[in-house]
Amino acid sequence: MADGTGAELAPWPALFAPEERLGWSFSDRDQFRRAFTEPRPPEAGPPVEVDNDRLQAARRKLPGRLAWTWRFAFVGTVAAWAVLVRHDRQPGHHLSPAPVLIYGGVGAAVAGGLWLGLVLTHLRLARRSGTRRQSVQVRRQGAALQAWSARRAAFEEQETQRLSSLPQWVSAPAPGHRRIDVVGGNLWGWEAFLTVFGASALASRGPMVVLDLSGEQIVGELARGAVASGLDVDVQALPGELADSDLLAGLDVPALVEIFVESLHGGDSKATRGERVLDARLLGALCDRLAAGGLTMPRIAAGARVLLNEPYDGQELSESERADLAGQVFSASYREQSSGSLRVIEALADSLGGLGLRTHQRPPADLRCVSMAATWRSGAGDFLADLVVAWAARQIAADAGSGSNVATLVLAGADELAPRHLERLSDLCNRRGTRLVVMFRHLRETSFQMLGAGPVAFMNLGNPQEAARAADFIGREHRFEISGLTRTVGGHQTHSVSDSDGGSEGLSQSAGKQRGTTSAGLSHAPTRSWGRSWSQTRNTDRNWAHSTTDSNTDTWSDAQTTQRVYEYAVEPRVLQQLPDYAMVLVEHAPTGVQVKAVEINPDIPLLQPTDDTGAGADQAPQIASANAGARQALDEPVTDDVIGPWPNLADHEAVPDRRFPQE
Repeated sequence: MADGTGAELAPWPALFAPEERLGWSFSDRDQFRRAFTEPRPPEAGPPVEVDNDRLQAARRKLPGRLAWTWRFAFVGTVAAWAVLVRHDRQPGHHLSPAPVLIYGGVGAAVAGGLWLGLVLTHLRLARRSGTRRQSVQVRRQGAALQAWSARRAAFEEQETQRLSSLPQWVSAPAPGHRRIDVVGGNLWGWEAFLTVFGASALASRGPMVVLDLSGEQIVGELARGAVASGLDVDVQALPGELADSDLLAGLDVPALVEIFVESLHGGDSKATRGERVLDARLLGALCDRLAAGGLTMPRIAAGARVLLNEPYDGQELSESERADLAGQVFSASYREQSSGSLRVIEALADSLGGLGLRTHQRPPADLRCVSMAATWRSGAGDFLADLVVAWAARQIAADAGSGSNVATLVLAGADELAPRHLERLSDLCNRRGTRLVVMFRHLRETSFQMLGAGPVAFMNLGNPQEAARAADFIGREHRFEISGLTRTVGGHQTHSVSDSDGGSEGLSQSAGKQRGTTSAGLSHAPTRSWGRSWSQTRNTDRNWAHSTTDSNTDTWSDAQTTQRVYEYAVEPRVLQQLPDYAMVLVEHAPTGVQVKAVEINPDIPLLQPTDDTGAGADQAPQIASANAGARQALDEPVTDDVIGPWPNLADHEAVPDRRFPQE
């Protein structure tokens, strides 16, 4: 980045702060904003005259005072009549009803009016007193609200100033494990990660060794920052500086044979034990004859050509050494049968040029880097990479008595290394207390087998198969998701009408006749009688009925069904869409999978609040202290179950894209 004057601003003081970090996490300042706890003054209540004691008392006494008004009116009327009567008793006066009524009414009105005026005046005075008290209360409430608003504005201004001093990017500390694996990403992301993590590890832990096998010099920015910070830096660029490299310095014959054979067969799963033992036997015998004159790759290649009876015109071997090799090392038939292994040894030794010419270690440095050149990987390049790993293992185990002098070992581009070598290196670092960081470009079968020894940081994995494999490694978790929604709507309507009409009619008739003769006495005189009767009865009955029935029924129901599902904690698409300078840190803890998003852009410290003088050497402790305070304020464990959309940096402050030069 550059300031307004065109001078380049470097974040080295903040990056080389004594606080080991993987990167930064965005911290929203508003979540630390404190609320103004003082309650707001109450609003103006109902008018005071409604609650005024004097007015209420006057109103309560009004009916009684009105009664007294009538009494005064009656007394006034009686008094007027008494005056008239007394005046009428004087000689020459006669009492008439009209003046009595007039004067009596006038007296009553005057007396009642005076009393009523007194009552109304009392009520008016009481109301005026309540109005004055109401205005005083309104003024007091207005003053209290104005003072409260001023205190609130001052508090918010103070909070704004306090929050502006907090960093928007909080350091993501490195997990407290001995090993960290980084998977995925591109070369720009790797360079940014090495710069951010390496600077903090150098400042907090001590000496560091970086094995850059990526072929793209991704350690260059870290080396420049270390030099700018006053640290000693030693860089070996291979294979251009093989003659000045100390990869084989200080090795005896058994150590050299072991390293050579392990580098030759370490990653070959098809190599038999017999082949490994044969190569060790041939190389050991060859090195025993050459140890006196120095063990260098050119001398080993020359000795192998002598054993193969190949033409040789170089100056690496003396006449006595060539004669000894030709006549004293193995028989002709043995060498003929082992010619295949000898040819492989000769070719690999010859490809390493002047490796081994330096017989003593390079000067110690705070940062030691071994970087492979940007060439196509070949068999010789893979062999050299294994030799570099073996050299790093020797650096870690150099001081086994007092502890390792290498605090951090970074191995970038470990995809082609033998798993057995990585496992041995991991065990050695764990025993010596050295933090090991292994970086894989791809998540293939070999690299997938190496994961699990510690936290894993996943960067962008564009390949869908690799993203799915990473999601499987992170794991799945149970969730309750909605599996179905059911909505039912129904109705029933009935309308019926019935009419009935009926009736009955009956008719009955009866008729009869009666005739008889009766004899009485001795005379036997007969008595005759007769009669006739007739009756008729008619009955009529009629009935009707009308009935109407209406029925209307509506029914509806909503049902929601949830079921337990087992899904990815982090979906593969999230890993495919990660930005270049972002990673997902995954830790498998007894409480479950812990996932955290980390930003690794080295220019982020330039976005932190600074003074007008810019970032100085004394700013690093302040930034570290502010980061610690912000993390304490967060006070939350790393237990994100699902990574959501990545923070949009454009909504906050622009982070420059370091992949291209800044204008």
